[in-house]
Amino acid sequence: MRPEAAGGAKPVGPDLPGVLVIHCSDGRFQPWFQDFLRRDLGVDHYTLIAVPGGVHFLTLVNYLPKFSWAGWRWVKFLGDLSAPARVILIAHEDCRWYLDSRFGSAPQDPRGKQVEDLRVARAGLAERFGKVPVELYYARLSGGRVVFERL
Repeated sequence: MRPEAAGGAKPVGPDLPGVLVIHCSDGRFQPWFQDFLRRDLGVDHYTLIAVPGGVHFLTLVNYLPKFSWAGWRWVKFLGDLSAPARVILIAHEDCRWYLDSRFGSAPQDPRGKQVEDLRVARAGLAERFGKVPVELYYARLSGGRVVFERL
């Protein structure tokens, strides 16, 4: 089916700005992430990397080097493909990846570790993409809703 026939979807083209988004694949948060990107950030089209723990894979160079290497290869591939003008990184409260000690996580302060990892990932992305802005967000639960905080 051609893109224009799929419910009015716009075709992909060089005139669409490249946005790379990396966040956790936790299904509980997907609707909130998608809504936040579209409604609050005005991002309708983006290249997505969604894996357990979000950006954590980019920070595991010493703990799980092959895993980290593969993650950076995904970033390079998708970065080359989409030529991002903007990168958005999102972590979230109650991330089960960070709460599971098998993955070098389970810190006393999960939020603090996630924020640290977002900043480490931003530094690594800045090395690879140069002056492309990298935005950091933390999603937290609040009264049955998810609230996004810009870091």
